[in-house]
Amino acid sequence: MEDVQNLKTSELRYRRLFEAAQDGILLLDAEMGMITDVNPFLVDMLGYTRKEFVKKKLWEVGAFQDVETSQEAFEALQKNEYIRYEDLPLRTKDGRLIQVEFVSNVYLVGGEKVIQCNIRDITERKQAQDALLKSQELLRELSVRDHLTGLFNRRYMEETLERELLRASRNEFPMGIIMLDVDDFKHFNDTYGHVAGDAVLRELGNLLLGNVRGEDIACRYGGDEFIIVLPDVSQGVTLERAERLCEHVQHLNILFEGKAIEKFTISLGVAIFPKDGTTSLALLKAVDAALYRAKQEGRSRVVMAS
Repeated sequence: MEDVQNLKTSELRYRRLFEAAQDGILLLDAEMGMITDVNPFLVDMLGYTRKEFVKKKLWEVGAFQDVETSQEAFEALQKNEYIRYEDLPLRTKDGRLIQVEFVSNVYLVGGEKVIQCNIRDITERKQAQDALLKSQELLRELSVRDHLTGLFNRRYMEETLERELLRASRNEFPMGIIMLDVDDFKHFNDTYGHVAGDAVLRELGNLLLGNVRGEDIACRYGGDEFIIVLPDVSQGVTLERAERLCEHVQHLNILFEGKAIEKFTISLGVAIFPKDGTTSLALLKAVDAALYRAKQEGRSRVVMAS
């Protein structure tokens, strides 16, 4: 008699926990996959009535529309007696998509196998995690970008150049590098002021962004100096790209405070891995010397490293 009373007390306690739980709970017949019970929290979470759950297979309820995945999960439960999904999308009856943590176990009740599925809504947690990741990505992006031009900054270029050199050396690919700066940039700052000078640099940055491939690294190296690293590109193609940039700049029209300011030109130096150097230091020295020669020879031109 005492054992019967203890059993009833235990069942009553479980039922109260089941009804009051702040996670969704769903019970399945382990042999047939039929839903035998759901708690009120799950009804509220997904918007289906208890009647729409009970005596149906898991994959017959709209929230678990992915029939194949639901059936595979049920088969996994029959074999492994435990499955866990940390980020499972479910569709509520009113069409909302929520992210849940789904944990299922198999246990015996009166000699029969029962599957209990605990379903926790983690939508807010997932949104917070996504927002944090986006924030971290934004901070990372800001840390490698030049705020004025939107190009990569010097630190990022130097780090990436080292990696690209290793890859080019390993695969025996050529690599081009272009260094350029604005001819007589001091004149713009002295004539129009530093704000106008910044407008020139921004416009040049936009031009570079519009004329590089996704794999190229265009950076503001410092002041009015810019560098473009061109992986897997031959000397001929690098030279052609530099000459095209030199020509494009001559056709730029820049408005400052509603008025057009005078056109400007750029000088460019070009160096090639491995012909002009096999280290970042050697390549940067070679391309800097080529740019200096372009200045000495009259500006608004492209000069190859010797």
